[in-house]
Amino acid sequence: MQIHKEAGSVRNYPQPGRHRHTHRIRRLAPLLLAVCASAAGNAFAGCEYSVSNEWGSGFVAHVRVTNDSSVPVQDWQVQWQYSGDNRVTNAWNAEVQGDNPYTASNVSWNGSLQPGQTVEFGFQGTSGSFAETPAVSGALCDGGSSSGGSSSSSSSSSGGSSSSGGSSSSGGSSSSSGSSSSGSSSSSSSSSSSGGTTEHLYSLASFPIGVAVAAGDSARSFLKIPQQEITIRQHFSQITAENIMKMRFLHPAENTYDFTDADQMVDWALTNGLSVHGHTFIWHHEYQVPDWMKSYNGDFQSMLNTHVATIADHFAGRVVSWDVVNEVLDETQSNCYRDTLFYQRLGRDYVSEAFNAAESADPGADLYYNDYSISGGNSAKFNCLLTMLDELQADGAPIDGVGLQMHIQIDWPTTDHLRSAFQAIVERGLKVKITELDVPVNNPYSSAPFPQHTEFTPEVAALQKARYKAIVQTYLEEVPPALRGGISVWGLWDGDSWILDFENWQGADDWPLLFSGPANGPYEEKPALEGVAEALLGQ
Repeated sequence: MQIHKEAGSVRNYPQPGRHRHTHRIRRLAPLLLAVCASAAGNAFAGCEYSVSNEWGSGFVAHVRVTNDSSVPVQDWQVQWQYSGDNRVTNAWNAEVQGDNPYTASNVSWNGSLQPGQTVEFGFQGTSGSFAETPAVSGALCDGGSSSGGSSSSSSSSSGGSSSSGGSSSSGGSSSSSGSSSSGSSSSSSSSSSSGGTTEHLYSLASFPIGVAVAAGDSARSFLKIPQQEITIRQHFSQITAENIMKMRFLHPAENTYDFTDADQMVDWALTNGLSVHGHTFIWHHEYQVPDWMKSYNGDFQSMLNTHVATIADHFAGRVVSWDVVNEVLDETQSNCYRDTLFYQRLGRDYVSEAFNAAESADPGADLYYNDYSISGGNSAKFNCLLTMLDELQADGAPIDGVGLQMHIQIDWPTTDHLRSAFQAIVERGLKVKITELDVPVNNPYSSAPFPQHTEFTPEVAALQKARYKAIVQTYLEEVPPALRGGISVWGLWDGDSWILDFENWQGADDWPLLFSGPANGPYEEKPALEGVAEALLGQ
């Protein structure tokens, strides 16, 4: 996402990938604004400023506001001011206005704070020689606090709802001064409800850190497992539905749309300060295409456009990005397109039509093409991808980015393959989003006997950690900040991974995700999560 700088103003963006057209900058005189307190007029909050990453002349920081009172807060507003050269350039999850001092106020979906709830917003800035940690002020703040080299309070392991995506921190803590060391988080690591040492993974990135979740009537719905909710709030800033936002779930009959389960998931995310990536408007898979669509005899293109537009419109302003079409490519076909129902009825134009329909219904959402084996290791399929992207851009289709599923192996594709793939997409001015990342330790396609590992030993864990770390490092090196759509893992806990049921694994055990532990938690951070954190911190 392009970062704009105007004299005396901050260009406000939600977390990268959020609405392109809904937030506008307003120049304010440099004065402190009155704080909007709750209707009760006597609510107070703990306000904490922390630097989560710092490099050269830039930084990423977050402000956390916790309602420490016994009454709800309806709307909030806080202020801070730098004493040196620090300046804010773009922000997410809040409206940030001014030009030092700065005033931040809630956006539409995070203005209500129940007692004990927390909201967190972030911003990127220029720092001159070092990133300051100023005190946060305002009538709503109980004294305000800032954290430099270490967090002023450790994370709570309470299972209560938190609108920050993490556990609540106590307010009114003492201020500490000084800058964080380059490339390190200003919040100290502490024991967490997931049993590990990384306090908030999402706070280390200025782009979404996401996780795919089971929801709806699934026996493993994250909304039925309190420890999953806790760990998701603690470490992730975005969620993606594994199934319930696919075609047959949302559009089961020609004149029937069912948004009940998806609305419940989206509402949970927004209440808890997370964004949602939608998956997916169109997917060819036999069991995901509703039966009525397979036998449809009317204007197929008009029907499909209405399908996309109706869903996009329903979630407009609540879902920040979408996989518009999923897995269209087949490199074994001379035309590169998979021979699906949609291609048979409409040819390749249905892809650009879907992007146009989605853009018309929700111009604020980022729109992605999503596929597997396009990480550079399969040159034939990647060449098909580039051809399709060039066609879409020539057609004027409003594509914002490419979603690379990244269901990859611990030894394939190579880092150089990933680097080349990222570069080619970036060269086309498109965002890069890693949408479905997992790294199994066994490779059924290897020439070595399968499975290669029957136990998750420390040595195997170290290999997996290094692989996760290398992926994130390469992403940061090759994708400029404006084009980072985010990184999402496909599942929270090893035991829930789709890989364990994938026929090529033939019943072998594997441990492809960032967390282990009992089925219902508490979940334990694996070395793989440490690898992601180290890469985000530049370590």
